[in-house]
Amino acid sequence: MKRALYFGCGSTLGHYLFGAESYRTLHPVRDFLGFPWDIGALDGGLLKNRKVPDEPDGRVHWTCGGAPLWIAFFWWDRSGDKRPASNSGFYVQGFEHTETQAALDYAMKQWSNVTARQLFPLVLVP
Repeated sequence: MKRALYFGCGSTLGHYLFGAESYRTLHPVRDFLGFPWDIGALDGGLLKNRKVPDEPDGRVHWTCGGAPLWIAFFWWDRSGDKRPASNSGFYVQGFEHTETQAALDYAMKQWSNVTARQLFPLVLVP
């Protein structure tokens, strides 16, 4: 089963992990089977761990983990929240770790409203 979640700013300020039908949570490990990252990792932690400067530029970083496999795509983002340290991410199931571009493309299509509002084109970092 393919699934794409979105973490970031929705229609109001505040960052949440969004699922289908406007479902939102701050407890992804509890709410999604095998989800490997807590809310601290989603809320800038994955970017900070990689020492990515807080400068939005469209570069999408990725990692994977969990069982079943989840692929995380994350970037600094000021398109929904203008404050420093604002980031977004797609969290995708149903793809192999070798299918990162296909997984990102799937998430971007599922969350076309997020993709369309970006200030820079989203480009996967190898």
